[in-house]
Amino acid sequence: MDDPFALDLTINLLLLGFGGAMFAGSLFAYFGRNYREEEFYASRTLFLGSIGLFITLWTAASILNN
Repeated sequence: MDDPFALDLTINLLLLGFGGAMFAGSLFAYFGRNYREEEFYASRTLFLGSIGLFITLWTAASILNN
């Protein structure tokens, strides 16, 4: 291993956590929208969820490729 601090793996794991949190948070917001009376932005929630899923899948493929 050339990198003594494993910064590549650290960055990939941080991105995996960030993308997973974006996806899970958007998913919970979308399915829990019926319990709140305030205005809900479905298009923004679905857009951010899809971005989070994309980041998660890309990072998981990047980790598995190494």
